[in-house]
Amino acid sequence: MLDFLKPRHLRYRSVEEWRERENITTFQHPENPKLEVRLNRHLRQLRNHLWKKHLHQLTREERYQLKTGNHPSQSHRGFESAAPTFEEFRSRVAALPYVDEVAMVTRHLQPIVFRVKLAQSANWRVWQEHIPPYYRGFEVVVNRSQNRKPALTHESAARLIPDGMSENDVYAILGTNARVAIVNGGQKHLSYLFQFPPLPPKVDPKIGALTVIVSKGVVTGRKFEGNHPV
Repeated sequence: MLDFLKPRHLRYRSVEEWRERENITTFQHPENPKLEVRLNRHLRQLRNHLWKKHLHQLTREERYQLKTGNHPSQSHRGFESAAPTFEEFRSRVAALPYVDEVAMVTRHLQPIVFRVKLAQSANWRVWQEHIPPYYRGFEVVVNRSQNRKPALTHESAARLIPDGMSENDVYAILGTNARVAIVNGGQKHLSYLFQFPPLPPKVDPKIGALTVIVSKGVVTGRKFEGNHPV
């Protein structure tokens, strides 16, 4: 389909480009539920559109693996099988001057993704040409590095992830590989398990899990393993 015949949100080459060009700063709009539904629908459609474009670039074997559920990206069990592809990806992007970290992350029974952390000053216009949204069947998640990696302890959690912090900023610090649950009439719980390498910002080895409580797009509390509020 010619670009000018596509819905406008499907003409962009990345989610970041779409968000900046359309001035989308948040997907949470409790004051306007119809807008929130539309933005999230367009986000899903754009991601699906980019994925379908990526599928056409894969080998026949890679497409078959994805179709049959045997691609290394589709489960944490593929961590070792995914390593050669990850090393290939890392060698391609790690030397870029604005890349601070390249990691392969997963969760139990969850897909494997390649995570790229960028310097704070890097704009999507700079990195979009070099860092694709997908690579050989793996999703590529791009976020910002912090100026330093603070320690995550019971004492520092409230300072690191304070009440009022936006959900997007939580992802920037702890990563996007959280288990998300909607509870209590729309309250969102972002649960992080610190069992797979690499760890998020320096983690107290006594901490096994942290749940960040988000309501209306901002942090309202934290809970550690054992359900002890911080």
